[in-house]
Amino acid sequence: MMLLKKSKKKLLKHMIKFVSRLYDKPLAPPTDREKELIREFRAGFCGLPISETTNSSASEKEWYDYSNCLKELVINSDPREFLRWHVISGTMFVKYAGYVVPELKYLKGRSDWQNRWREAIKESPTGHPVPYWKYSSSSGNLLHHAYHLAKFEEKNKMRINNLNYILEFGGGYGSMCRLIHNLDFQGIYVIFDLPSFSLLQQFFLKSIGTKVHSFDSFKTGENGVLCISDLEQLRKILSDPIETSDSMFIATWSISEAPIKIRNSILPFVSSFNEFLITYQHQFREINNIVFFENWKALRKDIEWYEWEIEHMPENRYLLGKRKPNY
Repeated sequence: MMLLKKSKKKLLKHMIKFVSRLYDKPLAPPTDREKELIREFRAGFCGLPISETTNSSASEKEWYDYSNCLKELVINSDPREFLRWHVISGTMFVKYAGYVVPELKYLKGRSDWQNRWREAIKESPTGHPVPYWKYSSSSGNLLHHAYHLAKFEEKNKMRINNLNYILEFGGGYGSMCRLIHNLDFQGIYVIFDLPSFSLLQQFFLKSIGTKVHSFDSFKTGENGVLCISDLEQLRKILSDPIETSDSMFIATWSISEAPIKIRNSILPFVSSFNEFLITYQHQFREINNIVFFENWKALRKDIEWYEWEIEHMPENRYLLGKRKPNY
């Protein structure tokens, strides 16, 4: 019986990959604009040092190894297909995962599927993403992010495009930021991440036509995206008063994969934020995340927390929050 189940799973996996390849398209020759962005992208990575991992904790070492691997690939491979690289597909791009099936079903069952989500989850060719086998105009990753946002809006009883300020910690390659702008977000968006991933986010977002700020141009107050990795710069940005009724903090499996030292340096910065979308796994390397977030929630009496295990993703949880009216 066990062998039969394994054989069925293996057959299904091969079938899913086969169907995805039917919709897959080869890369076209690079345009002049793409060549320019690639030169800028590679120049940024050439200026980054190799991350030293000798005395790092298990959680620190993992992400430093990813950064070092990403640098090698950017310099020696075609960045236009970065979503096919193992360092990306293995950490921040969902391809064939079974948990996307119920998420797609949920999205299609919403009353606003046709006039809102259907258009927002159309995939871009940037990065050469693998089409999702059950919905070829999107990717598993984009559908996964759409599900998070839809659940957030449902629970917090608000729409993401009504916000004017978002801080995302650990923004992957910029897909969540892209989706939120697809949903007509018009405000300021800041992504804080490791230097290598900040460069990746800038490359992706510029490639799809999103306005990306430098640290200096961000000070003008114009809408757009800022990708940074300097803690002091983040402190300066967030030292300005934020209209808390319209601000949000996002961290999908990022805070829960960061070393404790990094978590403790970031979370105090979001004390004035009003909305929270956090997802986390119960355990990451040496860190018990359930204990960590229980302790953090206990310090935030000003926030009404909603937490539950993700039914179709065992050992993973949603932690959503909304500031209480009297605070």
